Formats: sequence, structure tokens, C-alpha cells
Amino acid sequence: MLRRYTHRYKRTVRILSIDGGGIRGLIPALLLYETYRRIRLRTGDRRRTPRIHELFDLVAGTSTGGLIALGLCAPEQSSYSGDGSAGAESRAERVASHPAVTIERIIEIYTRYGVQVFPRWKFSRLRTVLQAFGEKYEAAPYERLLRVLFGDLRVSEALTNLLITSYDTERRTPFFFKRRPAHYQRSDDRDFLMRDAARASSAAPTFFEPAYIRPVDGHNREYYCLVDGAIFAANPAMCAYIEARKMYPRARRFVIVSLGTGKRTRQFTYREMRNWGYIDWVSPAKGVPLSSMTTEGIAEAVNYQLNKLPGVYYYRFNGLLHGASEAMDDAGEENIDALFTVSRRIIEENTERLDEVIRAIV
Repeated sequence: MLRRYTHRYKRTVRILSIDGGGIRGLIPALLLYETYRRIRLRTGDRRRTPRIHELFDLVAGTSTGGLIALGLCAPEQSSYSGDGSAGAESRAERVASHPAVTIERIIEIYTRYGVQVFPRWKFSRLRTVLQAFGEKYEAAPYERLLRVLFGDLRVSEALTNLLITSYDTERRTPFFFKRRPAHYQRSDDRDFLMRDAARASSAAPTFFEPAYIRPVDGHNREYYCLVDGAIFAANPAMCAYIEARKMYPRARRFVIVSLGTGKRTRQFTYREMRNWGYIDWVSPAKGVPLSSMTTEGIAEAVNYQLNKLPGVYYYRFNGLLHGASEAMDDAGEENIDALFTVSRRIIEENTERLDEVIRAIV
């Protein structure tokens, strides 16, 4: 039986958190597909199977995880040709209570359209060198995909509470796109288009130019220069936990399902690093060691902290990228197949834990 509560005084809060990682977002997407498949088998009726937004009180995502979070919580829009005049269909009447993007559709985005966002180039080594002097990819193809997925939907219209991470480069502070329950909304909350939130959260430095966006609400129309939230929250689970504590101050139990995008296996030895200079630490040819070590260190610190907190039941699913590329932009067919293999391995190694999660959230 599905246990859903909307009251601010609920005792148990369920959170889904999805890491950043570019094309490796296929891994958490496949983990969600398997989880949903098992839930459907458990309920025995496809029509009665709860959707993701019905299973979790808060869904959080960083970068590619933000794209998945937004997709699973975006309401379907009805066809609409109104001009906004009196009598025209209202926004509330144009959105349905079920998601516009299925988990199958999200998997298709990675497998079919990933190469459009991260196009292959026969001079790939040269492009890697040029990345040191400018963005590696044009943002236009990605922005077109986001427009198709989300249209003019707003973050406030999400089907459940959302937390999408980004970083404000002008104000030098973390930035969060939020959809919050009515009892916790504030008068100065800013609302953005979903497509803008996805673009900002995944504006990885050196891969895409920053997002330059503004709210769609009336009280604040200033622009924000935003980049990838992985700068400070590659694993947004701790950010989500803090947000949930504020939204539900009387909760005593927090069930957090945290999905990773694969652990890098490359090692850097003392012999290799002892003579490194600045260029080596930020070299794309080496996988940008400074950035990769920072994001992975932050993610592991979050895992440690949440595993130690009382009242937190933290379920972390991740695995080594054996056989798959560690790059966030390798959308080639061979690597897509390798990511499927990594996902199957994570599922096989955590099959009992997946069933435990399902018992905790359904």
C-alpha cells in the first residue's frame, strides 16, 4: 500500500537524490527503471503502480541528475492555443497530474540523443586541447532538447517537491531551484522555467557556457549567471536532507535513496603527480584531476555524513566504472553499451538492498 502524506507534521520523509555526471546519468536512469519494474511486479497492476513523484516527498538532482529529477516530476501539458486573454485556459487547467516524461523516455534521451548534445568529432584529441581555451560544445542542441521536453513548464508546477542545484557566479553562492509545499512557500520565492533550471544545473565549466536566465515570476526579473551545481554538490543528498528538515520540522525518520553515476577507477600515483604543475591539474587530457577529485571527495563526504546521522536511513547505489569511460561526454555507442553493463552489475550486487528500499518507500 502506498503511504503518501502531505501534512507538514508527517513523521517519515522520503527523498530521492540523483548525482551529476553527464552522459553517465544513464546509470541512475536504469537503476530507477529497475526499481520501478520491481514495484510494478509487487503491486501486480500497472495502473495502480505509484509513480516516482508519488513515492517521494522530495526529489533532488545535480546536473544530469537535475535533468532526470525535472523530467520525472514535470506534469504533462495539454494542447493549448490560447492567447492569454480572458476566458483562455489557465495554466492550472493545462497541466495534468501525471508526468510528461517516463523513465523509458529518459533512458532514450541518453541512448539516442546524447550524441546530439555531446557530438562525436573525428578530431576529438584536438577538441580536448581546445577545451582549455573555451567551451567544448555548443549549448544550442541541448537547449533545443530541453525546450522539447519541458516547453514552458515552470519549476513551481512540478508534481512533487524539487531541489535542483546550481551555482551563482556573480553572487558567489550556491543557488537552488525549488518547488516547495504550500505551508513552506515564502513571498520572495523565485520561479523559473524548468528548461532553464535544467540548463543552469548542467552548465559544466569548459563543456558549456554558463546559463544566463531570469525568473518568470513578476516580483524579481533580474538575470542570474549560473553554472553546474556539481561545483559544490555532485551528490545533492545532504542539500536535500537539510531542505526536507526545514519543510518537515517534526519528521523523525528520513529515508534517502541516493543514486550515483559511477565511480572513476583511474588512479594517480605519487610518481606520476610529484612534478605536476597547474596545467596538469586542470588538463582535460588527464580527466581534469582537480575537478574530478574535488567532486568525488565531496560526494564521499556526503555519504559518510548521512550514514552517521540519527534518524536517517541512507541507501546509496553506485559502482565502479569498470569497462566504461569515465568521461561525462562519451556518448558513443560502445560506451553506452558499457554503461548498461555497469548498471546491471550495480543492480546484481544490490538486489536485496533494492528490495529493502522498495519496502521502505511503497
